[in-house]
Amino acid sequence: MISKILVAIDGTESGIKALDFALDLAEKYAASVMILNVLDVPVYGILNDSVTNISSSSSVFLNDLRRIHYNALEQASQHAAALKPNVKVKTELREGSPPDQIVLVAAEGVFDLVVVGHGAKGKVRQLFLGRTSERVAHLARCAVLIVK
Repeated sequence: MISKILVAIDGTESGIKALDFALDLAEKYAASVMILNVLDVPVYGILNDSVTNISSSSSVFLNDLRRIHYNALEQASQHAAALKPNVKVKTELREGSPPDQIVLVAAEGVFDLVVVGHGAKGKVRQLFLGRTSERVAHLARCAVLIVK
């Protein structure tokens, strides 16, 4: 039985396809959906075993990145409400490694299914799954559905 679905979006067409698929499943199984977006925070470097101070402009840049990711979540939430108004949807933004955060949220929330997009493009890259979808498929304790 599927009652809780986690769908990871990244603001790409692949992410929207994953969301649409997750919403269809949620409607069919009367499941709830959590839309997750993960901000992969840039690493600025380490000096003498201590993290360097982030400059004012870097702090502004990081805040701009957060705002972009929140906007992607808001657009995904609006898309979900327009497409499947009867499906219960929540959103969450995490910071860190996308595959690690997706797996962590799936475990913390005891989700039945994780839906991710297949991010690889191009003929050579299509031979392999995208880095995030591949890691999530290998590490998650629940079922993982990769949408092309």
